Amino acid sequence: MSPLRTSRRGFLKLGGTAGLATLAGLPTLPSLASEDADGGPGAPAAGFFSEREREVLTAVAERMVDTGETDAPTVRDTRAIPVIDATCANLPPDVTQLLPVALVLFEWWPFLGELRFRRFSQLGPQERDESLAGWMNSRFGTRRLAFQALRNLSLLGYWSQQETWPLIGYQGPLLSRDVSGASS
Repeated sequence: MSPLRTSRRGFLKLGGTAGLATLAGLPTLPSLASEDADGGPGAPAAGFFSEREREVLTAVAERMVDTGETDAPTVRDTRAIPVIDATCANLPPDVTQLLPVALVLFEWWPFLGELRFRRFSQLGPQERDESLAGWMNSRFGTRRLAFQALRNLSLLGYWSQQETWPLIGYQGPLLSRDVSGASS
């Protein structure tokens, strides 16, 4: 395995290819995660992200998908994170290798770059939004690409969940997929 190199080209692959690959795989996202992976503390560690990375991803995704609707399910109430984890585990390594680096940067940026003296996961909702806005509007393209990659994964993981569909008026597939292979 080659050493992890953080480069502009690597983040370009991360933002462009991962977003497109994830978009292309949207109909199959829920099937990539096993049914018993609930994303909780006892979730299997066979996925792409470590437990700590999953917690940071959850904190980031919660703010990125926040609808402001009181009846909207939270990221933790869905299987969004296990689906994102399984999706990343199934993408080519050259596309996903910088995602853990991006999560470390998101977690520590408020402390290192914004002098908030707390990590991202320790911030309140408004402070998290301000930190994410800094990433989204950064003058550095690499930061914007990292934001876009995590945003794409967050949105696709969250909105692929059946619990979120009523919020957008989607009633599910017109034809149900027969996963057993039997024909109707």
